[in-house]
Amino acid sequence: MTKERQPLQNDNKKLRSNDQYIESKTFRRRYSDHFEFAPVGYFTFNRTGVIMDINPAGALLLGTDRSRLMNQPFAPFIAPDSRDIFESHCQALCKSRGKQACDLRLLKDDGHSQWVQLESLAIRNGNGELDQFRTVISEITDRKLVEDTLRRAHDELEKKVFERTAELEEINEQLRTQIFECELAEAALKDSENKYSTLVEDALIGVYINKDGKIEFANDKFAAIYGYTKNELIGMESTMLVHPEDRPRVEELRKKRLRGDKVPSEYEIRGLKKNGDTIWVMRSLSVINYQDGPAISGIVQDMTKRRKAEQALRESDKELRILSNQLLSTEEKERKRIARELHDGIGQALSAIKFSVENSLRELRRSPDHPELKPLETVIPLTQKTIEEVRRIVKDLRPSILDDLGILATITWFCREFQKVYESIRIIIEIEIQESDIHSPLKTVIYRILQEALNNVAKHSQADLVHLSLRKKDNAVVLTVHDNGKGFDLSEAISLQPSRRGFGLASMRERAELSGGMFAIESVIGHGTTIRVKWPREQMNNDK
Repeated sequence: MTKERQPLQNDNKKLRSNDQYIESKTFRRRYSDHFEFAPVGYFTFNRTGVIMDINPAGALLLGTDRSRLMNQPFAPFIAPDSRDIFESHCQALCKSRGKQACDLRLLKDDGHSQWVQLESLAIRNGNGELDQFRTVISEITDRKLVEDTLRRAHDELEKKVFERTAELEEINEQLRTQIFECELAEAALKDSENKYSTLVEDALIGVYINKDGKIEFANDKFAAIYGYTKNELIGMESTMLVHPEDRPRVEELRKKRLRGDKVPSEYEIRGLKKNGDTIWVMRSLSVINYQDGPAISGIVQDMTKRRKAEQALRESDKELRILSNQLLSTEEKERKRIARELHDGIGQALSAIKFSVENSLRELRRSPDHPELKPLETVIPLTQKTIEEVRRIVKDLRPSILDDLGILATITWFCREFQKVYESIRIIIEIEIQESDIHSPLKTVIYRILQEALNNVAKHSQADLVHLSLRKKDNAVVLTVHDNGKGFDLSEAISLQPSRRGFGLASMRERAELSGGMFAIESVIGHGTTIRVKWPREQMNNDK
């Protein structure tokens, strides 16, 4: 029985050996096919950068016949300004066992250059010594052109922001000067008050006594405030020093005060000077006994300068808000313009190139003696990839869906795209509002705030669940974004120096407040973060 099994075992070994040989031969054939017909260049270099092996796509990149490239140094095909990059690339491969990558320019025989990306891996022999470099080279000229276009657009936008910022800084400096002058004036007033202990010596405050509606006493300061002499004031009707529109109110307060009714002891009104100018004065009044009868003692301060300074501050603040709003509006317009130009210019040009190449391939295939088409076929997927990259950039700049379909469809689209990138984060969307309830400018604001909020979730929160809500509540638009992440100490974040704070929260708050909304954020360590923005009723249908 044992003798009968022995031939069978030998036959099985031969069959297994034959199967392994066939499998190895098939694998080598597949590898050879992949090497020969790959759409990217495959290179094998020795330690000194000499080309040991190259596939047809690699020869096409260099614009030279494959047979002429074998055992030739690679450096002459590199643009002079990129040779240091290749040398550093090789040095990094010698030091590291991992993959290394770099971008550089290659030169063709016809004098033209092209941008390529190198991805290399060092191959070591059985003794662990560096033997060869195996490199994949892909053309990235179109991507570089798009990056350069975006970089120039970004630089132009940065320049505009810098110019606007300089204007705002100049306005702020003027305001600081005005505030400083006001503070100096107030400090001088307090210093003078401390120097004099009696009413007569205090020349910075106007003092008067009103009895039966007529002025019975006035000091020099009071007379100076209104531009009269003291003799002209004595016996004058006190309402003559009040602006005509404020006289009824002042007279009513005087009568109530004398009756003992509760009235404010201090208030501001408009006064009237001898020359007809209107001034603002602060009155501090009390009832006294004067010449055997009730009278009103008053202290008057000229508040005209402070009023003007406050008005200037309010107007400046309004101007700052307008400028900030214009900056954001300009940024959105610039994003929209660049996105449109990329789509209508580069995007359509690339589509036309792809269509033309495909048509040319179809025509060439109809010819019985057509040339080798593989190098030309590799252009199609590269062009398609570039088209997709341009589309991605356009969406990042300004998604056309926001203008075409509105904010509700944009929210759904953006969340879907977000989850494709961050698969570990789930988003629950609750929309309880109609598209017509939100005016056009507010749609852009909502999108930008949502974009920044979700980016913060991805970068910082370590959350795996986000609740997103946009609803109409009490005639207001309310946007809420809550995550279950690690949260943070809000007071600590606010106390950081401006240079250490991020721009995310500040940007969201600014966009919300400039659009007439109210921004609020809540965060508890270990319990996530909630961002809530509410736009009142008057902002819902205000297209101004």
